[in-house]
Amino acid sequence: MKKVDIHIIKKFIKAFLLTLIAFLNIFILSQVFRIVKFVTEGKMTVGESLEYVLTLIPKMLIDITPLSILLGGLISMNIMASNLEIISLKTSGVSFKRIIFFPVILSLLVSGGIFILSDTIAPKSYEKTRMMRSGEKTVLERPITKSKVFLRDKNNIVYYMEEINRKTGIGKKIQIIELNQDFNSIKKILTAEKGEYDFIENVWKLKQVTINYDIQEEKSNQIKDKEKKYEEYLDKKYISLPEKFIPLGKNPKTLTNKEIKKEMKELVLTGNDIKELSQELSRRYSFPFASFFICFVGLSLGSKYVRGGTTRNIGIAIALGYGYYLLQGIFEAIGKNGYINPYLGNWIPNILVLIIGVCLVYKSEY
Repeated sequence: MKKVDIHIIKKFIKAFLLTLIAFLNIFILSQVFRIVKFVTEGKMTVGESLEYVLTLIPKMLIDITPLSILLGGLISMNIMASNLEIISLKTSGVSFKRIIFFPVILSLLVSGGIFILSDTIAPKSYEKTRMMRSGEKTVLERPITKSKVFLRDKNNIVYYMEEINRKTGIGKKIQIIELNQDFNSIKKILTAEKGEYDFIENVWKLKQVTINYDIQEEKSNQIKDKEKKYEEYLDKKYISLPEKFIPLGKNPKTLTNKEIKKEMKELVLTGNDIKELSQELSRRYSFPFASFFICFVGLSLGSKYVRGGTTRNIGIAIALGYGYYLLQGIFEAIGKNGYINPYLGNWIPNILVLIIGVCLVYKSEY
């Protein structure tokens, strides 16, 4: 690393931090009236209000970092351009790509830090602020009953129940399908009017049961008519707990990435919707890296000094920055409604910003 690189890094970090602090103060000030309201209504004490502000900071940092990187890059390059440093470096044979190399690397590191923040501290702080706003410590609990549920267990047994009560362990209108290891052939179908889970023996005891064996032959692909009926039936393979049929609904914003993936697996097994979880997970894998992609735009816009052009460039940068947030919100909504894959939808704004940034970097070489 040369002295000129250290000089560029210092300018970039200084401009980025000043912009970040400025936006952070603006966001905190925007919460003042809400905090005063909470204190006057008795929902918070003065001490708790300060704690509330601190818990808001992780989310604020995640939201404002891309715009701070954008303006930080623009301001640092614009200062160098106004001092004729950019022109001097170019005439001495240093390309613009080489000039912005370390600011780009720093932007990538910042993106990595935001990714870690969104997966660790942010979920906990979000849950805390939510509880402080409500004035209660909410504890999520599984519903006692649920209708139209199904579950696939590790033994490739699929359960369906019209209704189940997790406390009494009683299920109604039950269908159980046993499949082979490849999950492509049915071995047995069982239907029962009612079932009760024995919490001592850990097994389902079924009543008024009809069983169809060997539903489909693998070789001839012909249906066999082997049906048996029982008033009561017990099979020690059917051991899935009643609570497994009723997943614990959680707010995706309060979960880590690992917890979201686990929750998605449980919801898939019980036939529940995972759109909201998929949307949150895809956002966490895309939005933190906006800082990296958008840095090319800011660094390029500030590279050429034109008298009176600084204000114009800042205006363009802010417009592009908020344009990114607008696009991100639009595609997030489209993905959430199922019109597009949420992972693709959340990455489209990043890709568009990157294309614009690369084009501007190319133009800044000349």
